Amino acid sequence: MKMASRARTGLNKNRSVLQLLVAFLLAALLAGCSTTTGPSGGSGTTGAASGEDITAESVDQQALAATIKKTFLTVIPVSELDPVVADAMAAASRSFTPEQNELFKTCLQQGSCDTGRGSLTVALAMQNANPWVSVFRGEATAQALAYPQVKRIVYNNANGDVAAVLANLRSLIAQRVDIIVTDPVFGGAIASALQQAKQAGITVVTVNSELPDDAASSVSAQVPLSLCDLYTEGAQALVKELGNDKSYALYTGIPGNSSAAAWQPCAKKVLDGAGWTQVTEGFTQWTPQGAAQAANALLASGQEPAAIIYDYTTDDFAKPYIDEGRTPPAFLSDVMNYSWLSLVQQAKQAGTNVTSWLASSHVWFGRFGVTAGVKIKEGQQIPAEVPVRVPTVETDSVLDTNSADIPSNVPVSTLLTPEQMKLALAAP
Repeated sequence: MKMASRARTGLNKNRSVLQLLVAFLLAALLAGCSTTTGPSGGSGTTGAASGEDITAESVDQQALAATIKKTFLTVIPVSELDPVVADAMAAASRSFTPEQNELFKTCLQQGSCDTGRGSLTVALAMQNANPWVSVFRGEATAQALAYPQVKRIVYNNANGDVAAVLANLRSLIAQRVDIIVTDPVFGGAIASALQQAKQAGITVVTVNSELPDDAASSVSAQVPLSLCDLYTEGAQALVKELGNDKSYALYTGIPGNSSAAAWQPCAKKVLDGAGWTQVTEGFTQWTPQGAAQAANALLASGQEPAAIIYDYTTDDFAKPYIDEGRTPPAFLSDVMNYSWLSLVQQAKQAGTNVTSWLASSHVWFGRFGVTAGVKIKEGQQIPAEVPVRVPTVETDSVLDTNSADIPSNVPVSTLLTPEQMKLALAAP
């Protein structure tokens, strides 16, 4: 009996040890499945775990301040930014790992890519095609790769045709992506497709261009650039510099685009109120060829406006004047390429003064869309419209940001490295 009792006691002890071992292994397994390691950050920050919210408080503050200054071309305190914008800048301030750099290269060369982590599919829907759009795509890709929650990135490109844009958006709906980030350059004309996506449970975030009021409910959130404020400020700078009773020319890319509808009335209001006269207007398709044709038409007309206002880089409008050693009109734009900085520097060296104002190109607005989309999918509440103010600055104040390493057709300013810029421009 005693031997049997000892045997039972030993068996119970062995069973207890086995149970403890199983419990330990199960706990370890569950812990390993609960989080995945994200990318390591720059300036001593560590990688974000899946589901962790990257915020302005969680990153290196010096790196964050430097990112904000590079983005907006001037110093802006974090406290003056909307929280969504501040958190997007925080994610952008983290240094890429070698793995992320390889993913960036791979993603841009394909129609879609898998990051090997996370669960969310982010679709970047492009509605036009030019170097600005290519860099925009690169910026948004870099932002998506900063979030370990993002598993897959899908690209959807259209070449300035509203029918193609609608077809592409409906294709993304059929693919049941989680998030769509797009710049709605066709405004309310694509609202029906955006509404269908939202009804399908897809988080739709529009950025840069503002939707008309009657289309705002078709998306989960908007992060529009306040073009009216930007061009109001810029037009005021023109009047202050040049005085009253002058003349001006207006240019934009595609007829009927929503961007021009937002900024042109605001610029005109300031200039017309100061006695200025509009002498002409035109369209360029936002391409170098279109801008050169518009510039030639302006010269052939004999009109000599005091200022040319255009919502893309003004190189081709200035070159004929500079080539002849003449002082060109003053220029105002919300998007200038680095080629513009080189042109102004070369003109100065040749003794020709070029007066111009620019704003940081807002090519990085896709980053805000990705951040807003991830936050919404994680259940966070964000405003239906996230406010972003982009100030105008004199070109002379940013000439020192120019570099021979930066491709000339990249917009001022981008957060990509020179190597990433080249990859973005070369992407199909």
